[in-house]
Amino acid sequence: MRKLLLPILILAAAAAAWWWYQQQAPETGTADPEAAGTAPETSSQNAADIAEETAGDTAEAAEDAAGETPAEQPAEADLEETTEAANEAADAAADAAAVAADAAAEAVQASEQTGVTATDAAAEEAEAAAEAALDAAGRAADAAANANSQDAPAAVEDSADAAASAAAEAASATGEAADAASVAAGIEAALTPEGFDAGKVEELIESASISDAQKATLKRLVESASSNPDLLRAALDQVKSVMK
Repeated sequence: MRKLLLPILILAAAAAAWWWYQQQAPETGTADPEAAGTAPETSSQNAADIAEETAGDTAEAAEDAAGETPAEQPAEADLEETTEAANEAADAAADAAAVAADAAAEAVQASEQTGVTATDAAAEEAEAAAEAALDAAGRAADAAANANSQDAPAAVEDSADAAASAAAEAASATGEAADAASVAAGIEAALTPEGFDAGKVEELIESASISDAQKATLKRLVESASSNPDLLRAALDQVKSVMK
């Protein structure tokens, strides 16, 4: 099921970016299909960091949109600023959703590499957060498009507020995806000679659903191999095999 869900998340993020570009192009004539909703390229080492940074940027855009409230009798320029803030919030939400999907992909990759329960749980959390970010991004795009199509000040303000709220939700969900991806990446690294963390490996063994005798055996195996990278790799592979 997870192998099916991940491509769906990525495709949904791409579709959201394309839809938002289509909505923007008739309004401004300047939308860039290469840039709209494009997530930065990531690796397993920095996906969580990028997601965390994007979450912060999206939250800031949401705050800006929420702060663009027209006066009681707003001028046309005020409404334009409000609409622009809604557009920027929607753009940020789309970026956040794409990055959240990428963070989820990295978490799933870590889960498949290790096969242990803790990474499986982290990957599931990342996927759920990415889905939430995609949903919020879709609502932000709808609200921004509605703001662009309205003339009444109250309607523009309501739509901008809705875009801001949805963007804030996308930011929060992206932060959750970042946290889960970071956990998964940390576990994956700890189970390699290069990133070996004796304390974390012991915690993983203790939390595994195996017998106490197996736990004791694995701990002794890892401890005895800890000074030899080749033996340690084999020992860690054995830990992953038993814990699957």
